[in-house]
Amino acid sequence: MKKLILVGLMLTVLVFSFAELIIYSSVDEANARKILNAFSKETGITVKYVFLSSGPALARLEAEKNNPQADVWFGAPMPNHIIAKEKGLTEPYKTLSVYGIAPNFYDVDGYFHAFYMNPLGIGVNLKVLEQIKADLPKSWMDLLKPEYRNMIQYPSPQTSGTAYAFITGLISIYGEDGMIDYLKKLAKNVQSYTQSGTGPSKSVGVGQAGLGIQFTPAFFQFKEQGYPIEVVFPKEGVPYEAACVSIVKGAKNKYEAKVLVDWLLSKKGQQTIVDEKTFFYPVRSDVDFGTLQPLSTIKLITVDENWAAQNKKRIVDRWIKEVLPVK
Repeated sequence: MKKLILVGLMLTVLVFSFAELIIYSSVDEANARKILNAFSKETGITVKYVFLSSGPALARLEAEKNNPQADVWFGAPMPNHIIAKEKGLTEPYKTLSVYGIAPNFYDVDGYFHAFYMNPLGIGVNLKVLEQIKADLPKSWMDLLKPEYRNMIQYPSPQTSGTAYAFITGLISIYGEDGMIDYLKKLAKNVQSYTQSGTGPSKSVGVGQAGLGIQFTPAFFQFKEQGYPIEVVFPKEGVPYEAACVSIVKGAKNKYEAKVLVDWLLSKKGQQTIVDEKTFFYPVRSDVDFGTLQPLSTIKLITVDENWAAQNKKRIVDRWIKEVLPVK
């Protein structure tokens, strides 16, 4: 009898040891591989991932609700994980790893946890600034200076979530009418509105534009590669996106999923996000930020995501009607 119990335990351990964690990843493929390969090396848990952007991932989770095919949703901004929670697609896990992390980076009920964030910032090509004899901007208001005429790019909110984050951040600072007034004044200095959220960084990198507004990883990457780029976080404050991880409701490999959440939020996991050169900002403050400007030096603006979602069409329509025609 004892031998049978021992054999049963050994089989359980063997099955458990070779369990494969199935992940739907909304993090870009290169950076997802960096993070998840480090996780596998650290824990011995193998992972299989399918790359899906936020919308398709949410749709697939909903379609598979009665027979989940994934264990974890990895990445996508927080509003998407709020929707997944409301639709009953994910389940809670209250991890002790949240200690040391600001409460705006996780769900108090444990349904989702941010594991990195990206603040919005201004990327500046220093050579272009030198050519036009302009100073480095320090604030959003500085961008209205006449020396920046036709030098700025930012994405269009018609096609980019990054642009809408920029707009709702400005609403938090100036109010809705103040935002419209500011962007109408800024329009005189705008070279173009890009379709892609990362479009400005490409133009700033090669000097086609002097300044660009977007989430900052691409700017930091260009800077790391030797381009004459500086990143500015305006003193009035900046909005940010927080990418989250959620455990899928009915996950077959729930233990491994919890290990992933714990590791991502741990000091070790957070340091890996920096060390692997993702140029994502960790959500913990007790790690070495490397070449990234410490979060403690950046004024962050928290936007009411529910309000932003409910008012998106109306706000974007105002931008199209009142800001886009101005030049």
